Amino acid sequence: MIRTRHIHHILATSLLTVGVLVVAAPAAQAHNDNGGHDLPLGSMYHVVDQIGARELWQQGITGDGVTVAIIDTGVVPVTALSEPDKVVAAVDLSAEAGVPEATYLDTYGHGTHVAGIIAGHTPGTNPATAEDHPEWFMGVAPEASLVSVKVADNTGAADISQVIAGVDWVVEHADELDIRVLNLSYTSRSPLDYLSDPLTFALERAWNAGLVVVVAAGNDGWGAHGLASPANDPYVIAAGAVEAVDESDFVVPSWASSGDGVRNPDVAAPGAHIDSLRVPASRVDQEHPEGYVSDTLFRGSGSSQAAAVVSGAAALLLDAQPNLTNDQVKALLQRKTEQPTPRWAALAGAGVIQLDEIYQLRAGASTQTFAAAVGDGSIEAARGGQHVVYNGTEITGEITALGTSWTGTSWTGDRWTSGTWNGTSWTGGTWMGTSWTGTSWTGTSWTGTSWTGTSWTGTSWTGTSWTGTSWTGTSWTETTWG
Repeated sequence: MIRTRHIHHILATSLLTVGVLVVAAPAAQAHNDNGGHDLPLGSMYHVVDQIGARELWQQGITGDGVTVAIIDTGVVPVTALSEPDKVVAAVDLSAEAGVPEATYLDTYGHGTHVAGIIAGHTPGTNPATAEDHPEWFMGVAPEASLVSVKVADNTGAADISQVIAGVDWVVEHADELDIRVLNLSYTSRSPLDYLSDPLTFALERAWNAGLVVVVAAGNDGWGAHGLASPANDPYVIAAGAVEAVDESDFVVPSWASSGDGVRNPDVAAPGAHIDSLRVPASRVDQEHPEGYVSDTLFRGSGSSQAAAVVSGAAALLLDAQPNLTNDQVKALLQRKTEQPTPRWAALAGAGVIQLDEIYQLRAGASTQTFAAAVGDGSIEAARGGQHVVYNGTEITGEITALGTSWTGTSWTGDRWTSGTWNGTSWTGGTWMGTSWTGTSWTGTSWTGTSWTGTSWTGTSWTGTSWTGTSWTGTSWTETTWG
């Protein structure tokens, strides 16, 4: 593909209010000559071209053999995630783990959207010929496998101890499930620096275990002047969001978080008006019909989506060069990029990733040498003032979502809080392997009242980290799932 570079002014597509992104213009359209289809620039068909992934597909590099763990709101086996080797394992560490209709499944809608961007794949299709089939849905690494780690319920609520438990679960099972990449499209409001924050400490343990850890840079706007946790940790890959104005031209939306000039986003990727997989009858699907694109697609914007693109890109690089270390993957992603408008490292780091320009490059030695996190901060401080209520009790102070005492840095091995969490105690002693895809979910397995009444969220789990105004149909803008 021949690319041309043009200079564009920042599009006046959105304005930022406190916690809510209000979209004032429709997603930009791009004409596709294959079959005369018009697809928005935020369609995955165009996103893969914007980052140069299609050239890799045509060389047989599709993410095959690489597993990406997604710590999020769960996923559901919609068609593009239904093949037997797609979601190879699922664990539920959320408050819905004991609810038969909801266990393992994404009742909120965010995790499935992220999963589609990373590795969705219309069954029976071939990435090498996908250029001629815009009707197919394919994520960035369409033949990568996924592991779903559900930590949040149908409101998007998760205590930070659950997120940390999810990270530790991935580390513990990484070898068993061949996990190479960890995606966490999540930001907290922790006031702690990365050295003392328990979550960044957990993620550094994952990095030190060899995983490529990709996190969302945040949606706090150009005036943020600092990335929130866990993107403030310099070891992980912090992904900032850009909006495509054509296949090779990008602008930074006004809601994208800025760094402080020292710790900035590492790279940027398309994250505005992204059309990915829809969960019919999920909470956001019912409460925000303005995000509806089709029976199978839903539109969302944010650094969550950008992080998912980068996680898919990492999977492709590891398919192309399986011996790459996580430090080398990070260095390669930053090596050849497109610069968005405005060209500020505080907003987009090294720039917009371009896989076709880096996948064959020799990586060379690369080792990060930042000060290591110690994780000795308070778990209550790490919550950043966000609390969830479980069975009528607010989770606060130095306790976990299990009600056990938080003991800070006394993690032992791959477990936390002196081994009191054993990786299975929240899920009835089981987690699902490939049998997950045999679940009877049909999109009608639950009804709207299943979670909008009192049975799930009225008294059992009423987290405050999301509000009714946080979802606008084109953005995931609140402070948790970015």
